[in-house]
Amino acid sequence: MRISKLFGNNLKFLRKAAGIATRGNYFSQQEIAKFIGVSRKTIVFWESGHIPSDAMLGRICEFFSRRLGLDEPFSPEELLEKDVSEYFVVIPERSEVKKVTPSQKKMLDNIFARAVSISEKDLEKVLKLLDKLSDKF
Repeated sequence: MRISKLFGNNLKFLRKAAGIATRGNYFSQQEIAKFIGVSRKTIVFWESGHIPSDAMLGRICEFFSRRLGLDEPFSPEELLEKDVSEYFVVIPERSEVKKVTPSQKKMLDNIFARAVSISEKDLEKVLKLLDKLSDKF
């Protein structure tokens, strides 16, 4: 039996992101288990890092790719070898999950860190500026 902490973390992240993208709040382990056709204990087992069979891994990839509306579905290798949270921005307040590149994620995190110290009035100005810029492109 193979164990991968990265896979367990990816599964936890995807469960939360897919729930936010679909309905605005996290999916429980029980809900994911029902969707995939396994028990809640199996989800707990996987989230602790135990890797499912290749067939089940493919099912997991298909399920989360569909729930997140990805143009290019996850591959089993991605779930096992990459930190998928680096490729997504999750905005719970707006029930949004956006796929981004790792460099975009880093820039967005940097913007967020700086935005914490900006007044609400100035943040409104920044948002208007961003809207204008996105309209031009």
